[in-house]
Amino acid sequence: MKQICYTLALVFLAASTLFGQSKTEVVNAVWNSAGGKKVWEQSRYIMFEFAPERDGKTVTSRTHLWDRYTGDYRFETKTSDNKSLLVLFNVQNQKGQSFIDGAAVPDSLNAVNLKKAYASFVNDSYWLLVPVKLEDPGVNLELKDAEEVDGKKYNVLHLDFDKVGLTPGDQYWLYIDPATGTINRWKFLLQGQKEPGIFTWTNYKDLGGGLKLATRKQNINQNSAINFPIATVLVSVDPEKFKKQ
Repeated sequence: MKQICYTLALVFLAASTLFGQSKTEVVNAVWNSAGGKKVWEQSRYIMFEFAPERDGKTVTSRTHLWDRYTGDYRFETKTSDNKSLLVLFNVQNQKGQSFIDGAAVPDSLNAVNLKKAYASFVNDSYWLLVPVKLEDPGVNLELKDAEEVDGKKYNVLHLDFDKVGLTPGDQYWLYIDPATGTINRWKFLLQGQKEPGIFTWTNYKDLGGGLKLATRKQNINQNSAINFPIATVLVSVDPEKFKKQ
């Protein structure tokens, strides 16, 4: 009987410790789950495919190749009339050239394509990289009260923003497994919307070099998801990939 009571006391103490973590401890746990800050710093080339799904079918596909050190970017997708769109630009100055079916476009359309490509970079990379962006400039973090979802209790981090990004009015709530630091779901209320979206995070994988991220985000209503069929950290990339078709 004494052994049972002692075991229960240890379990209670462990649970109390997990949910007594400070904001810094919770953020550090998320970093560690993703591989750590050093791993992220060394992840120079990121390649991924952003593939939204609705009712079990992929509705579009956007492929990204990013040199995080220089800002050079290669963005590929299809236009509304199913032509191939390629945009080669730099995310730091948002300058570059776009091509439709291999042909360079005039300046007026090029400006439109650059704007769309940059917006896709901001949106699509955030869906993949949230765990390593918690301490970006302009991000405000607040540790909320722990919440129980489907019988499991989570630490909850709330994010809002100081006039950064394309939609600074967005808000996010990350539900973090206190034992592992893994984000298992997020709730978000986007700028201008009244109802929040809630997605579960699954299919965690090592993208390369130890960077571990979720490659599927499933709406709790089960009717939509964000998939990353390609998500990898590359050791090297031919510089011409950012200059030529």
